[in-house]
Amino acid sequence: MKDNNVYIDLIIAACKKISEYITGLDESAFLKQSIVQSAVLMQLQIVGEIAKKLDEKTTSKIDAPWKMIVGLRNLISHDYFALELGTIWKIAAADIPDLEEKLHAYLKTLGTSYVPPFGDTTPLME
Repeated sequence: MKDNNVYIDLIIAACKKISEYITGLDESAFLKQSIVQSAVLMQLQIVGEIAKKLDEKTTSKIDAPWKMIVGLRNLISHDYFALELGTIWKIAAADIPDLEEKLHAYLKTLGTSYVPPFGDTTPLME
């Protein structure tokens, strides 16, 4: 089992990618861009997959809808054509930045901060 902070860093990295992908878009533009939709869905799937690996001690300290996050991952993986893209937009535009903020705050309580995975030190967003 990896350190939960590594998992949190990976989730933050996925959140940053989602935010980067939708920068400058509104919902209407998002709904017209299938490449952006696919990229966002892949990162949401990654968030859910990694969330499954976090231990309960960690998730209990972060006020996030973990069951819904994992459930969305399952929906993307197994029932893709049932997805509502308007809902995906709302998650990407509102819920993901909120999740990222909560994860940064959690790391701060531990006296640490986000470390970009895979040696990537280029910030996607400030």
